Amino acid sequence: MDELYVIGIGPMGLDEVAKGIVSSYDVVIASERLLDRVKKEGLRVKSFFSISPLKDALDFIRVNMGRKRMVVLAGGDPLFFGIGRKLLKEFGKERVKFIPAVSSMQLAFAKIKEPWDDVFFVSVHGRDVGEIVADVNKHEKVCILTDDRNTPGRIAKILLEAGLDYNVFVCENMGMQGERVSEGDLSAVSKEAYSDLNLMILIKPMQADHPDPVFGLSESEITHARGLITKDEVRAVTLHKLRIPHDGILWDIGSGSGSVAIEAARMNPGIKVYAVEKEEGHISKVRENKRRYSAHNIEIVHGEAPEALSDLPRPDRVFIGGSGGMLEGILREVCKNLKGDGRVVINAATIDTLTLGMKLLEAMGFTLDVVEVSVTRTKRLKGRDHLSALNPVFIIVGER
Repeated sequence: MDELYVIGIGPMGLDEVAKGIVSSYDVVIASERLLDRVKKEGLRVKSFFSISPLKDALDFIRVNMGRKRMVVLAGGDPLFFGIGRKLLKEFGKERVKFIPAVSSMQLAFAKIKEPWDDVFFVSVHGRDVGEIVADVNKHEKVCILTDDRNTPGRIAKILLEAGLDYNVFVCENMGMQGERVSEGDLSAVSKEAYSDLNLMILIKPMQADHPDPVFGLSESEITHARGLITKDEVRAVTLHKLRIPHDGILWDIGSGSGSVAIEAARMNPGIKVYAVEKEEGHISKVRENKRRYSAHNIEIVHGEAPEALSDLPRPDRVFIGGSGGMLEGILREVCKNLKGDGRVVINAATIDTLTLGMKLLEAMGFTLDVVEVSVTRTKRLKGRDHLSALNPVFIIVGER
């Protein structure tokens, strides 16, 4: 008796082994809905205990383990976003046994005739939908498990406002009476109401023949003001020197139009970029670029450094594109928070900034590397190509 059975109930009901366990065990622990499913199959249970509230159910199992034969009923596969994970954590693998059923996800993908071995699954049970936007946007195919508060309409509206574009299937009451599959875009789904038992399948539409590059956006493709943008060639070297990891935190201080933040975020979807900018005019440009390129792993921070940095999570990388005369204070805050193997990159357009940046980083114990980037471009004048030089930029790299 020192074991707990966890049995999944799917649209096809219980198999013979599961029926024997449910009808013969001392206590069935389940929701009222699943208990009704069992009764409709003609089974009688010896004793019933409600799974809700969960804490009471776990306490009941803990007290009666070894004394009573108990079975927990769950929907579909208990180990897929189900009660199985919690029961394993509470009682251990030695005590818990599983009999899974076909899940609503399997049925849903069968209904829309779409393979599901490449799907990103996410549940919004008890979560803020805003937390999943960046993760959803990384994947071509997504399945979202909804709840009573986070309905398909609400989820679609939030994804739509974030600038995402997906074809959507809403699958209701899979394998049960009232089964229905609806298809539409996010806008259409945001306006509809659906039954409580549902899930969403999101599939990105086919890309255009010439999609935006993962890296290499030109100045003309990034919204900016009065030429105030890190030039393409300088941006390329800057990103190379940052050596951005697959995941982690990047501070982009003095973000301006957000060109470095946008390219970094799109190249490395696993990182979180904090674009810190004090000018409202520039903030609007960062927002526009973030929306345009669906760079949802960028968090825009409207404030002046170093004060605006105090509440940010510790960075793995820091880029300083503009300091507003506050370089020393910024670097002190960076030095205090930068992770042990972190790296700082400063773009200096003047000799004064170059000298001060090197002096401060050296005093703070960083190993330095400095690169000068001089760019000359062709320029068409009076029918002839001429060479036109841009102002040189010094890129200072500080490494611990």
